[in-house]
Amino acid sequence: MNSPRLLDRHPLDNGLTLEFWDHSRPLVGDRRFVCLVARIAIPVRAKTLPPELKAHAARVVEALGEEIIFSQRQERNFIAASVAPALLQEMQDRILALAPGYFGHADFAGRLIRKKFAERQAPEKWQRLDTRGESA
Repeated sequence: MNSPRLLDRHPLDNGLTLEFWDHSRPLVGDRRFVCLVARIAIPVRAKTLPPELKAHAARVVEALGEEIIFSQRQERNFIAASVAPALLQEMQDRILALAPGYFGHADFAGRLIRKKFAERQAPEKWQRLDTRGESA
């Protein structure tokens, strides 16, 4: 089993860092499974929270932890070993083209925290609304 290998780090305009990890592995003969994971660690603190959650910072940190991870995978299967490095670079270049406008946007961290917090709250809301176990 191959362990992931850090390829590169890119600082973004919003203070976050975009990392590229190679999760590729050999398959059979000269063929490879090529997998690139783009990863951004986002600290959950008052500075990165969206405005409507700043007053609830302690609750947000309790629900999400000190850090959340954004990741995006790009995969290709059964690739010739000779082509794999160029394909990894092409995948990286495609993601880097999005970096300034999307990942590097000042609101990226806040929007992701808002989304993750809402996802975490949804099951709790449904559990509170579920009255099937209550006797009448």
